[in-house]
Amino acid sequence: MSSEDSFHLEPERVHEGESLLSDLGSYTWSILAEFIALMSDIFWTGDDENGRKIKENYVSNRDASSASLRALGEVLERTSDATLMNLKATSGTQNDILDSISQDISKYDGGNDDAAGGRRD
Repeated sequence: MSSEDSFHLEPERVHEGESLLSDLGSYTWSILAEFIALMSDIFWTGDDENGRKIKENYVSNRDASSASLRALGEVLERTSDATLMNLKATSGTQNDILDSISQDISKYDGGNDDAAGGRRD
């Protein structure tokens, strides 16, 4: 992607990374949905004193795990979005620089060395 003297953006590689992050985010959301569906039943804990303690611990741990999965999904989704935004900004900067170079080159008149800015041989 870069060397000591220059920076070169490879959009295809950045898109691959962004796509992977997006896929991981989608996968995390599907895991969360399945986790919630599977872990929502708490009737097995019972209604006696021991069952209420089990239920309290179970619900607390289930909710903490659910929150962690939700946070992971959000992180992956936001990282994917930020990567894409960075790619667009970097590509825009790179294109602006290339356009500026092209404009500067077009100022030269093909080899005449005059005061207007011709090419030096």
